[in-house]
Amino acid sequence: MYKLKINIPDGMRDMIYDEVVLESEIAQKLESVYEKEGFAKVTTPTLEYYDAFNFTGQPLPQENMYKLTDNAGRLLVLRPDCTTPIARVAATKLKDMPLPIKLSYSQNVYRINLGYSGKRNEIMQSGVELIGLDGIKSDMICITTAIKALEALGADFKIEIGHVEFYNALISELDMTDEEKAIVRDYVDSKNAVSLGFIGDTAGIERIMQIPLLFGGKEVFDRAAKIAGNNTGALGALEKVKRTYALLEEAGYGDRVLIDLGIVHKLDYYTGIVFRGFIEGAGEPVLSGGRYDNLVGNFGFDVPSVGFAINVDAVSDTLYKSGYRAGEKKEKTAVIFCESEYIAKAYVKRTELEDDGYSVELSCFDTVNETRINALNRGIDTMLIIDGDKCESEDLK
Repeated sequence: MYKLKINIPDGMRDMIYDEVVLESEIAQKLESVYEKEGFAKVTTPTLEYYDAFNFTGQPLPQENMYKLTDNAGRLLVLRPDCTTPIARVAATKLKDMPLPIKLSYSQNVYRINLGYSGKRNEIMQSGVELIGLDGIKSDMICITTAIKALEALGADFKIEIGHVEFYNALISELDMTDEEKAIVRDYVDSKNAVSLGFIGDTAGIERIMQIPLLFGGKEVFDRAAKIAGNNTGALGALEKVKRTYALLEEAGYGDRVLIDLGIVHKLDYYTGIVFRGFIEGAGEPVLSGGRYDNLVGNFGFDVPSVGFAINVDAVSDTLYKSGYRAGEKKEKTAVIFCESEYIAKAYVKRTELEDDGYSVELSCFDTVNETRINALNRGIDTMLIIDGDKCESEDLK
C-alpha cells in the first residue's frame, strides 16, 4: 500500500521544472500558428460517455480506453482522442454555423498502451480540425498548417503523404477474411515486410508486400502505378496524391514533403489523404492526420472533415534530449536579497525595477551567498542587496 502512495500508474509521468516550461512553450507556439491560420480554439471535457466513441471505424479500440462509471452507472471514458469530441461539438453546438468550421485544441488524451511499449498513457495533443469542406483545397490548408506548425518548433522535419484508398482498393481484391486483412493492414502500417512474406499463397499478396516500399520522392509514383495495374480505385487514389504533392511542391514545400503509400492506419477511421510528420531525433511520428469524412456523421451532422494532431510530449522529449531548453529570456532579470525587517523596502525596489523592464523576484534564502549561488545557477542578471537605507547592486554576468 505504501508503494502505491509514492509511485504512479503505468504510463504516467511527473514533469518538473524545464520539462513543464518546454511543453508549455511548444503548445503556445503551435497555438499561435493555428490562430494565424484562422482556427479558433476549443476545449472538451476530460470525461466523455463511452457511446461517443463506440462506432464503426472508431479511432481507438475500446480496450485502450480508461473506463469508469458515473453515479447513474453509465459508462464513461477519459478522453482517448480529441477529434471525436470535437466532431460531437461541431454536430451539436456548431451545426448552425456557416461552413467550413475551423477549430484547434491543445489538451491531454488518455490511452492504455498495452504491454511494455514505453509509451505514455497521458499525452498532450495539439491540432486542428477543418470541418465541412471537401476536396484538395481543404487538404492543402490542413497539410500546410501542419508544415507551419512543425516549422515553428525550429527542428528539422519532414511530412509524408499518402492515401488510404490505395491500399484499400488493392486489399479488396484478395480472397481473405476480415481478420486476415486486419493482420495484413497491421503489417503494412508498421512496414513489416518480413511478416508479410509469411502470409501464404493468397493470390495478389505480392502486390501488397510491395506497398511498404512505396516511400520516397516523386519517383514513387511510377512504381506505384505498376503495382496498381488496372485497379481503378488504387489509380484514383494515386492521382490524388500526385496532385497534392505537385501543389505542395509548387507552393514551395517540396523539400519538406515525401510520399508514403504505406500509411494505411490500423482502423477504418480515415477516408482519403493521410499524412504524418517527423522531426529529427524522434523515433516515431510526432504528427498524424488526414481526411475522415464519416466521423461527424456519427453525431447526426454528415459533413466532410480533415485534421491533424501533434504529440506535444513526443516533441518536447525529443527537443529536450537534443539539449534545447525553453524560455529564452526576453527581458533583464534580477533578484533582491534582504532581511525580513526590510521586506517592504524590497517590494518598493521591485516595483521600480519592473518599471524599468526587469523581471524581479525576492530571494527565499537566508544569506547573500546562497542567493548568489542560486541566481548564478539560474542565469539571473543582477542581484540587489537591501540593508536599511542602502541598496547595493551586483552584476552576475
